[in-house]
Amino acid sequence: MFFSNKEKVELAPNKSDRQLCWDSRDRFFECLSANHIDNSLDQKQLKNVESKCGTTKKEFESNCVSSWIKYFQEKRYNDLIRQRYIEKLESEGAQPLPFKIDTIKKE
Repeated sequence: MFFSNKEKVELAPNKSDRQLCWDSRDRFFECLSANHIDNSLDQKQLKNVESKCGTTKKEFESNCVSSWIKYFQEKRYNDLIRQRYIEKLESEGAQPLPFKIDTIKKE
């Protein structure tokens, strides 16, 4: 037996389910941005997330498969940190490289 009765097996979402998930995710993230909440998974921010964006969070969680929920929130936070770091470097005069690092051959 591969699965026990206690394990919840989620089916892969179809196209309309994915779109519903992405739309509710976008609304949740818009709410977070409007309320200046960067990391919705931070324990210190949970109370703020619930009070400001609780409705959109519940919608997001009900419309997406559980494996996507944490992934999307982590990705949003990492993307914000990355973008801020790039902006900081640019404000200090950093220039983009004239080539892509992944195209350099390693010998």
